[in-house]
Amino acid sequence: MSTSFFVRTNLNGLVEETYWSNPVSLAVPYVTSLGGLVDGTHQERLAASFSQAAEQEERIVCDQVVISEQSVAVCIYIFYNERHLWVLAVDYLKQLDGTAREQHDETLFHLIRQFALMHKKIQIRNSHEISNHFEQIQKLNNELVNTHRKLQQANAQLEILNEELNNRLVKDPLTGLVSRYQYRSEIAGVIGEKPDALGVFAFIDIDNFKQVNDRYGHSVGDAYLVEFSKRLSAVNLGYRAIFMRIAGDEFGIYLHGLDDFDISFGSLFWEQFSRKVTNQPINTKAGELPISCSVGLAVCNRDTKNVYKLIDYADWAMYLAKKSEKSTYRIFDKAEFVKLHAESAGSDL
Repeated sequence: MSTSFFVRTNLNGLVEETYWSNPVSLAVPYVTSLGGLVDGTHQERLAASFSQAAEQEERIVCDQVVISEQSVAVCIYIFYNERHLWVLAVDYLKQLDGTAREQHDETLFHLIRQFALMHKKIQIRNSHEISNHFEQIQKLNNELVNTHRKLQQANAQLEILNEELNNRLVKDPLTGLVSRYQYRSEIAGVIGEKPDALGVFAFIDIDNFKQVNDRYGHSVGDAYLVEFSKRLSAVNLGYRAIFMRIAGDEFGIYLHGLDDFDISFGSLFWEQFSRKVTNQPINTKAGELPISCSVGLAVCNRDTKNVYKLIDYADWAMYLAKKSEKSTYRIFDKAEFVKLHAESAGSDL
């Protein structure tokens, strides 16, 4: 996963506004100080770059530092204007050749300056000038995207604009389960405790939940999800478990620490899931409402070691379960997955 951020700070490096941050928790407004992000050996170097930028208003200062938490070297661009520093950091520039790097730097310089000018115009409420600057930013953004496509041939990985700035909620506010902002890192942490053990990701989709919202309203739908989540948390097969809300009516369970996985474990999981979660209707103010789910299972350290792929594989297996008959489960089959994707690719030719 790439590491990058674009922020506005005060002269001491305290983040005042975050335009994007990857990961999200890397640069949090009024919490993160950029000096605290970098490796101790680079803190004085970063402070010197800040001072240099402040002395050369309207010019870009470039440097390279190491983010201590990820142990990742990033190229950092600093621009001073109107008592603020605009700071952009990216970790992929070492992959670019000289010409591509120069073109890329020029595009980034223009982008940073436009953000600074836009902020200044917002301060004085000049709506006409703001509109013009937004148009310039859009043009520069298009140019940056086009540059990225060209640089793909040189294996550049330009990942920008994570606009989902949030308050780093670990828990989903409605259900109390691990939230969509945190579940991937939670899974990675559990895997790190026993990296050679097997794990099972269950991707769960509530069948026909949209009909509950449409027919009875969102208050009933929310109560339905809260009760569903309580039941989900009661599933216990004796392994370390993470219960999460992925999005809307999509949920997940991650179990870790298995020595082996076979069809019988899938049957055992489905038997307990059915008994704990879907065996009884959910009681709401609209009456007792039925509950059924489609579930896909994928195995960590067998199907893949990558958390993102693991979730995608379980999602794909869930889709097959829902497509077949609903209220059932499927275990991810990599040979089937590869075959269907090969057939799909062939049909596009």
